[in-house]
Amino acid sequence: MKKMVFGMKYNYYHKIRQLFVYLKPRDKSRDGECHRCGACCKFMADCLFLKYDDEGKSICGIQKIKPYTCTKYPLNKKEHHTRDVCGYRFPEDSE
Repeated sequence: MKKMVFGMKYNYYHKIRQLFVYLKPRDKSRDGECHRCGACCKFMADCLFLKYDDEGKSICGIQKIKPYTCTKYPLNKKEHHTRDVCGYRFPEDSE
């Protein structure tokens, strides 16, 4: 059973929390590029719009109107939960 926070399933609570977190500016030290692994779209809950192409690379089903929170991930090192597979890095990740 999923953990409950404020009466909501944790994955929904997390998504709402992320909306407010992503109103902050992105750390300018972020480097790298998206590898289209889809890990960020599956973090906590599978995104309804996550699709895969013929090569097995992830793609957003609503790319043209992708939510702002998605385009800014990872915002900073603290919020970089998929660092093992993500193509983005922060200076501290490289040390």
